[in-house]
Amino acid sequence: KFMAKFYITTPIYYVNDIPHLGHAYTTIAADILARYYRMKGEKVFFLTGTDEHGAKVAESAQKANKTPKEWCDEMSARFQLAWDILNISYNNFIRTTDKNHESAVKKAVQRLYEKKFIVKGKYQGLYCVGCERYYTEKELVNGKCPHHQKPLQLYSEDCYLLRLSIFQRPLLQLIQDGTLIIEPSVRKNEIISFLTKEKLEDISISRQKVKWGIKLPWNKTQTLYVWIDALLNYLTGIGWKGDKEVPDFWPADLHLMAKDILRMHAVIWPALLLALEIPLPKKIFAHGFFTINGEKMSKSLGNVLDPIEQAKNFSSDGLRWLLISSFPFSVDGDISLEKFYEKYNAELANGIGNLVARVLTLATKNQNLKFKIQNDNLEFKIQIKKVYENYEKALEKLAFDEATRKILEFVAFCDKYINENEPWKLIKTNLDQFKKVIYNLLEALRQIAWLIQPFMPETADKIFNQLGILSIEKKKNLEEAKRWGIPQFDSIKKGESLFPRM
Repeated sequence: KFMAKFYITTPIYYVNDIPHLGHAYTTIAADILARYYRMKGEKVFFLTGTDEHGAKVAESAQKANKTPKEWCDEMSARFQLAWDILNISYNNFIRTTDKNHESAVKKAVQRLYEKKFIVKGKYQGLYCVGCERYYTEKELVNGKCPHHQKPLQLYSEDCYLLRLSIFQRPLLQLIQDGTLIIEPSVRKNEIISFLTKEKLEDISISRQKVKWGIKLPWNKTQTLYVWIDALLNYLTGIGWKGDKEVPDFWPADLHLMAKDILRMHAVIWPALLLALEIPLPKKIFAHGFFTINGEKMSKSLGNVLDPIEQAKNFSSDGLRWLLISSFPFSVDGDISLEKFYEKYNAELANGIGNLVARVLTLATKNQNLKFKIQNDNLEFKIQIKKVYENYEKALEKLAFDEATRKILEFVAFCDKYINENEPWKLIKTNLDQFKKVIYNLLEALRQIAWLIQPFMPETADKIFNQLGILSIEKKKNLEEAKRWGIPQFDSIKKGESLFPRM
């Protein structure tokens, strides 16, 4: 068992989708947390992946004149490419077509069947082909699917049902008493309201007509519904075999997702775990949506932004920063490329990038100078202590925008310090004082590199490299790093601009 561990998941993304900024938003947030907890010295497991079964996948493959597996291989690779470009440091990229996943899922549903949590039945309901799920009348918007805005089809078929109804009271109790934490509170209240006012019905977990999926072990004429298969990835992705014994990393510390799939994760998923006698995850966090120029992102409007293209435009680190800091993570917000350009120039080019360039230009004025350890600056010590306290509190409550604001406030403090001390004059009049001032600024850059590391890992490494301390800093954890006045700076080199103005 690990002394300190952190297990974080994103949802696994539907393989028929093209990676867009909405997917990137969730994944970057998860990556920032994974990097932050690694910085703290914790053992981290970060899981993401692709959801690859179902009728729509088979249909798309047929249209492309490919087998479903060939189609999935190509489509899944697009997500992996996007996450590589965005420097996503996942520990496992699970695919629901992985053999070990399929084997574990079969064992799990067999156990549920033997324990009478899955029973034979008939299901009739309004079915959305796009979502590959049934909807109740109350869930519809103007009589149409809330996500695809298309009429639903009335389906009736023999199937197997998960006895979800028996978990209504236990689930409500577990959420109300905080055993299963749902955040933000508005989302928790939504689920409590749903479980209080609506009667949970037993739900279909299999289909007869769908061939591309995991066959039910006791009835191979039926395939498991794609969303049951997909939910179990959170266990199989860390090595679960489908039995009672769970891997060391379970329970998950955090399931991260957009709010549109909260109900599935806060109702069906914990019900499955209770039936399997497996502990519940510690926390589910459902973040808000963003609109683009005030409009919902959609293919028909042509406003779906490709993260690979935008990473070329703003750089990988730049896009990570812009996406995660534009508005609070827990609420809906609006973005636009125009706002991104303004924010990039203000915070990255004129903010962090300009400070690094200013300090390194001053520090390399005289190539013979060495900047020895000066840990007696009380003003900087107080300032950086306060920054870290607020920064860590913000990240632990997933307030990414707050954390980035604290970094920018410290950058502004450093700029003010330069202007007040005028080191360009001190180099001519008081060399000892010049060296003290520059040491404080170099040490401030080291601290900034640590602070931005979860958000902009490439930029952090560039700063460490320019300070001549990259290999030293890589050996530290956050507690060691945030002590003020540790290193000596004697091999500084001014590199290229971190964020060229756009």
